Amino acid sequence: MPARADNTYDIKQYHIDVNILKNGDAELTQRITYDFDGDFHGVYYNQDLRGIKNVSNISVSSVQNEKKTNLTQANTETNNTYRLNQTKDNLQIKVFHAISDDSATFTYQYLLHGVVTNYNDTAELNWKIIGEKWDVPLENVLITIQLPQSNIHDLQGWTHGDLNGHTSIRKKSGQVVIRLDKNPANQFVESHLLFPTSVTSANHNKVNKNIKKKAQQREAELARKANEKRRRNQQRSMIIKYTVMVLSLLSTGGWWLWRWRNPGNPQKSLPPLVHSYELPEYSAEITQTIIEDAKPTSKTFSAYLLELAAAKKIDIRRTGDKKNDYEIVLLEKTILEKDELVKTLFDEVGDGNKFSLKQLNKFGNSSKRSLQIQKAFSSWQKKIFKQARDLGYYDETNAKLRTTALWATVVSSGLLIITAAMFWKTWWLWLFAVLIILNISNCSLYRKQRPKYSTAGWELFYRFSCFKKMLQDIGRFDMKKVGDLILWEQILPYAVAFGLAKKVIRELKANFSVEELETGLGSYYPIFILGNTNFEVAFNSSFSSAIGGVSSASGSSGGFSGGSSGGFGGGSGGGAF
Repeated sequence: MPARADNTYDIKQYHIDVNILKNGDAELTQRITYDFDGDFHGVYYNQDLRGIKNVSNISVSSVQNEKKTNLTQANTETNNTYRLNQTKDNLQIKVFHAISDDSATFTYQYLLHGVVTNYNDTAELNWKIIGEKWDVPLENVLITIQLPQSNIHDLQGWTHGDLNGHTSIRKKSGQVVIRLDKNPANQFVESHLLFPTSVTSANHNKVNKNIKKKAQQREAELARKANEKRRRNQQRSMIIKYTVMVLSLLSTGGWWLWRWRNPGNPQKSLPPLVHSYELPEYSAEITQTIIEDAKPTSKTFSAYLLELAAAKKIDIRRTGDKKNDYEIVLLEKTILEKDELVKTLFDEVGDGNKFSLKQLNKFGNSSKRSLQIQKAFSSWQKKIFKQARDLGYYDETNAKLRTTALWATVVSSGLLIITAAMFWKTWWLWLFAVLIILNISNCSLYRKQRPKYSTAGWELFYRFSCFKKMLQDIGRFDMKKVGDLILWEQILPYAVAFGLAKKVIRELKANFSVEELETGLGSYYPIFILGNTNFEVAFNSSFSSAIGGVSSASGSSGGFSGGSSGGFGGGSGGGAF
């Protein structure tokens, strides 16, 4: 199976069952659930043997898609086999199990000899059950240690590792349970247990000395340091939480006060949009710019060319039905002096008198020439946008207030959300949830009442929007009742600018006869009605391609303690390959 450089895996669950025997050995069962992203050959596990006697009775199995497979020991490296590499200090179990973009659970079972030591005054288990050789975090960690006797009154236990874990000492059942939601990468989990020697009475691993008091003193010191660290962390956490809470409340209150002190120029809500058949008093490109309050697009430039054609300043001709090619012919040279983009199209793309869409496509294949058209188009956009703004429809004061209100809401709401997350399981959460809703609603209402339009611009916006709605709803009324084809000829550039040309043309074909269209639409008839496509679609495709040749400008139950009590097994760990 070919390896990929971006192959990754997660350990979603790590469950360990340790069954301590009377003779001090331990039956170990590890169930490790991997989630693989990519192609893998298998997994491996290293068991550190330093500090104990030996290992035996090894078996390995896997479960994938609810199907269990008992793996066979072999050195062939074939699928669903495992290989053992054992030295005095380490046992490596290498499992060959090909898997791709799936999850699987691998179970290792074996017997570790001599894990418990019987001293004169106590028996001791001191074991890094999870070693520090895992390079990925381990999620949902559960370790269960079962002693061979119940009702162990003198059972004591401590766990060392990440301070976010929890240990349960169950004296009645003779059991110790260790839990972590997540154990960081390269972080060991060590269990240190003290219990009467009678629990492991058959243990031959004995040392003639007393260690109980010294071990308890050391654990007490480690616990004190861990509790002190937890206390500092809690203090730091509380300071951060309440600092963020104060900042969120101050920012929210400050924004609400600012809103009250900056009324701006409120406008009345617009009545519902109705159909308007009255042509806007401004050109299609100016009208679209006012409605969107944004620079015109390539579609809008297509509408601009149609207006030049209607004014007999250029002529647009179809040159080939199959290729949908069009030729634009210059009729009035004065327009070249007023418009850099039109001049570029005729003089650079064409021969000074005409240019075709085929020539435009070819011209845009060069990055240098594409940049030339893009600069000219950008200049045209800025010119049209300035002409629209010069009409006085834009309210600078409201525009600035809207921007300030939006950012104030984003910042204050962000702080409120962070604060709510910090107080997730408290009643504070509901208070901040209400504040977040009120904050966003407050901003929405403030901006809605203060549009970017002046009083006169607000009226223009409404009238032009009603005209646009009429074109959007075309097909729901008889077009002949609106006016004759001369009027629709004037409306077509606006339909192109609004991106509604296809819809209007379809309804024109449905409401008027071929003879009526040919007579009434004049020069627009061959470039819109005939053929498989229309001029607006063909030109916009070629023009967009031409300007796109370069980049766009746009001891008891409780928590863990730190340190280590010197337990064996620190070199254990695993991974995937």
